[in-house]
Amino acid sequence: MIHFRFSPPHEISLYDIIVLVNDYEALAELRYRVRRFLHFSEEASRLSGLEPQHHQLLLAAKGFGGRPDEGPTIGYLADRLQIRHNSAVELIDRMVSHGLVERLSGERDRRQVIVVLTRYGDRILKKLSTDHIRELRETGPELVCALESILGTPAAEAEMDREKAAR
Repeated sequence: MIHFRFSPPHEISLYDIIVLVNDYEALAELRYRVRRFLHFSEEASRLSGLEPQHHQLLLAAKGFGGRPDEGPTIGYLADRLQIRHNSAVELIDRMVSHGLVERLSGERDRRQVIVVLTRYGDRILKKLSTDHIRELRETGPELVCALESILGTPAAEAEMDREKAAR
């Protein structure tokens, strides 16, 4: 029998409990797959002589999808890395001193600061990106399957059923 220390917001049926268990399994598997990829990424960054945040900023700057004369700005990069603006400024200062990026003034608004990769930063990012793409091609299907199991796609549900039957 299940005992609650709180009053559930609605009547809980056996079906709800089974769904919750499946959801926990799916979320745990997704979290594991994401963490494995992040661990790979962090180690690859360090082996290239970068801190993981340096790699993240290089990738965010290079992958900027807007108009070249509008960014990537410090605010944009802070958002992409989920850090505060002043932390992004400090990170960019360190990266400028290591020759990875440089600051440019915006073409339309000279007060705006645009961050661009140097040739050196671009070369390191290209190597890291090649390694990351190779890793994702190898482990990506497992990550996709874990995500699909949460989203409930038929292929993922069939795979989970096969895995449970094999246990």
